[in-house]
Amino acid sequence: MKFSNFLGLIKVLSTANTIGKILLTSGAETYRVEEAITLVCRRFDLKSESFVTMTCVLTSAKKKDGEVITEVNRIYSVSNNLNKIDRIHKILLDIHKYEIDDLEKEIKKLQIQTVYKKKVLLISYCFSAAFFSLLFDGKFRDFLVAGVGGVLIFYMAYFANKLKLNNFFINTLGGFLVTIFSSFATKLGIVSTPSYSAIGTLMLLVPGLALTNAIRDLINGDLLAGTSRSIEAALVGSALAIGTGFALFTMSYF
Repeated sequence: MKFSNFLGLIKVLSTANTIGKILLTSGAETYRVEEAITLVCRRFDLKSESFVTMTCVLTSAKKKDGEVITEVNRIYSVSNNLNKIDRIHKILLDIHKYEIDDLEKEIKKLQIQTVYKKKVLLISYCFSAAFFSLLFDGKFRDFLVAGVGGVLIFYMAYFANKLKLNNFFINTLGGFLVTIFSSFATKLGIVSTPSYSAIGTLMLLVPGLALTNAIRDLINGDLLAGTSRSIEAALVGSALAIGTGFALFTMSYF
């Protein structure tokens, strides 16, 4: 399907950029985002070039008459949503079956889709933290304390995102609250050491996906994106260390 009118070209470019934005904000690698945008534009006979960083998705496309149209989408937050990445991957595998209007409707439905309810996420936080403590050789009481710590992290992250706090502050606060909570549990005699329950809960905040994507981007030759993700992972790790260290320093006075 070829587009000769300007509005049709804009719709294709906007849809392609929206797909790229969803992928990037869901935790996809930058090279995957660029390939997805190029694939969508090529499907509708539009020659395009895209440039993706951690903070924006920029795509330029050339019309038949040589005129260039460009769209930029700013990225304000990145999360982990592998389900959305998988859904878009399936759409792209069958991209030849979609017309632009059908593709646009499918992407809009995906944007507003809620994958998991709040209760499911709360239970996931609880059991993830609890089983991480067992993974690090914790006991049953560490399991229980880490589970409660996971609930604490869930509500902390929930309200922090509502207030639109930056990730560095959220992770610093998370490291502080988790360590304080585990230390108080130790003072009360619930657990013998705060280490297992604290580290089990802190694993919820460790930027594993960001670090993995950084390595994949660097290997793929996307040095800017790979370096940005590496710095992001290092900052998150530093924030957790600062929060944990401050909590241990505070508890030394009790």
